[in-house]
Amino acid sequence: MHRPASSLAISTARLNLLAATATLARADISDPPRFAALLQSHVPLGWPPAAMADVQEYFADQLEKGFALPGWWNWYALARDSRVLVGTGGLAGQPDSEGTVTLGYSIVPEYEGQGYASEMVEGLLQWMAGTRRVRRVHATTFERHFGSARVLEKTGFICKGVSSEDAGASDADRQGRGRLMLFVKEMG
Repeated sequence: MHRPASSLAISTARLNLLAATATLARADISDPPRFAALLQSHVPLGWPPAAMADVQEYFADQLEKGFALPGWWNWYALARDSRVLVGTGGLAGQPDSEGTVTLGYSIVPEYEGQGYASEMVEGLLQWMAGTRRVRRVHATTFERHFGSARVLEKTGFICKGVSSEDAGASDADRQGRGRLMLFVKEMG
């Protein structure tokens, strides 16, 4: 696999995951043709997934200012066979003092339901395990966002109940999906 825009990459059965760099993250926001060229992939019209649109600027800022290290932030998921950007996932920074990280992910709507999210999460979990720095992974999803909850269950997360972040979720965030639930995976 050629790695044009990121020195960190993960390969799974059907995906190539590339860690976001400051250059990639900024092109993602401000220069879509350059972004596609850097990824050497097609960027679909549904990009970015709705769940990620409001945090892209923050991600780019964090990487540009050196507050976030590639790998401990955002990863781009590219379908290997079609060279299409199908989603994004990653962490909210390096592990805390107890070895805990927070995981998030999103798939472009036209590629949902094809197992890409589960495969991406598995790839990220394996990468985290390889760092030997992560002891626990947290993820949240709404109780009636059944596809997302299924991804977490398939990849070994356990639902621990309503997240402490639930009170901050707006009606627009909820979209009729109920309360924000916390899922946890203990790393071996």
